[in-house]
Amino acid sequence: MKFMLLMWSDGSYAGGDAAEDYAAWADYETSLKADGVCVESGQFADVSDALSVETDLTASNGEGGAPSHSSTTGRSGLVGYYLLECADRDAAVRHARRAPLYGSVDVRELAAQRR
Repeated sequence: MKFMLLMWSDGSYAGGDAAEDYAAWADYETSLKADGVCVESGQFADVSDALSVETDLTASNGEGGAPSHSSTTGRSGLVGYYLLECADRDAAVRHARRAPLYGSVDVRELAAQRR
């Protein structure tokens, strides 16, 4: 089963550029790979550049809305993701809890792909 871990920073940590921070994330990813569950991972650019776009279907005039800056502010917001292949949701949650993150992790199962 595939699960997406969405990493949400709560913005409370003022660090982030220290060698120890990079090492903690590198160790986390190394452990996911050693466990054979890491399919892909990525870090998002600074939240100050994020845009929220209203789709054409949502807009009342059918033309979509103008992009606006995301509602997250400061250092808080969606900061990264991991795509994991796990036996079940409980395993994905165990991996999510180990993330070196001040914030929370959304654990979402991917829908089965039709062939």
